[in-house]
Amino acid sequence: MNPSFASAIAPLFSDGDARCMGGMGVMLRDFVYMADPAGDDVYADHANARHVLARLKGQETPRMPPGGTPWADEKIALFEAWMRAWQP
Repeated sequence: MNPSFASAIAPLFSDGDARCMGGMGVMLRDFVYMADPAGDDVYADHANARHVLARLKGQETPRMPPGGTPWADEKIALFEAWMRAWQP
């Protein structure tokens, strides 16, 4: 079963994460933003979610969560499972 964004993914982001990243235009708890299929100059598709994942893994800056402890592997795996649900 695919993880639900509303019940499984959005709650992974703290209020502080959402406020901080929202100030940079990254809407962590907004399904429409996170599931947007559009690409950019780095990713061919789903660029918003892919950039968030890269920040969670420390592959892009600012690292997420900002100023906090990096996510446990289980949380990253859940986020990746949600992403795989819409990949061809």
